[in-house]
Amino acid sequence: MLKTEQLRCFAATVEAGSFAAAAGRLNLSASAVVYAVDALEEQLETRLLVRRRSAGVSLTADGRRLLRLAHGLLQDLAEVENLFAPKGRTLTGELTVGCQEGLSWALAPRAIEHVRRKHPGLDVELKTIFMDQGNAPLLDADVDVLITFLVDAEPDPAVEHLHLCRPTPCAMMRRHHPLDREGAPLTLRELAQFPQIYIQDGPALELFSGLYRHQGLTPRQAMVTNISTAAQALVGTSDCISLRIVRPAHPWSPLGDELAFAPVADPHATASLAISTLRPRHGRQSAKVKAFIASCRALIEEGTMRSHLFY
Repeated sequence: MLKTEQLRCFAATVEAGSFAAAAGRLNLSASAVVYAVDALEEQLETRLLVRRRSAGVSLTADGRRLLRLAHGLLQDLAEVENLFAPKGRTLTGELTVGCQEGLSWALAPRAIEHVRRKHPGLDVELKTIFMDQGNAPLLDADVDVLITFLVDAEPDPAVEHLHLCRPTPCAMMRRHHPLDREGAPLTLRELAQFPQIYIQDGPALELFSGLYRHQGLTPRQAMVTNISTAAQALVGTSDCISLRIVRPAHPWSPLGDELAFAPVADPHATASLAISTLRPRHGRQSAKVKAFIASCRALIEEGTMRSHLFY
């Protein structure tokens, strides 16, 4: 019969790259880790790892197959342990968070740090996704939880959304731009006088260009980009305007030019900042997902995210 400890040692060795490094992660001796993996290979009657003294270990074909299964099994086991753990005990296991690039330097890292302080045994991975991917990262099991902006999202019975807030769109410009009024709200008619740099991500592009169309305005499009830092650099050296939801906490572009931000005074629409998850099969979210959601809500409710969002 396979033993959980054998699978843990196998997975840790692959992730760490060597038996010694895996032993450090697991608080075991290197010989104990080697023994567990040897026993696993003997029981399965196949070689799982190629062992090289100078280069650590690498997976065989059977090792790759087992690793895919082992990750899921260990995740499920960690969730069972978390579900029945005494109240107050820290969580363990893995959590993969997906978010758009702008949120990867705003809400996501703050929430991850918040969770890690409470649950140091929980390993959190962050993946960048795009709005136009919709729910696919969740449905394809690429992420456990998705922090995203929703714009007229189609209902999906397999996915549920928790809305955190509805931030007001803002305009990004260089400091001392003709419209720079120390953060005072600006109308779309004022903003439309200047060339625009749009975010090249389906729903975001439609949202921001649609704000102008709704008022019969057709500002000149200077450029589109799907990287927010590129937009910051371009805006910092020109009179272009870039509409967005998330802004950096500091006022400097990657090129060192000072930026200014102002909320849009008259938007007819905006995006909802939300956390999306797969709808739980048994009526309750996993403990690790609930912990992450709680951290995101706390950051919104206590006002920490006002340095990045107008809400």
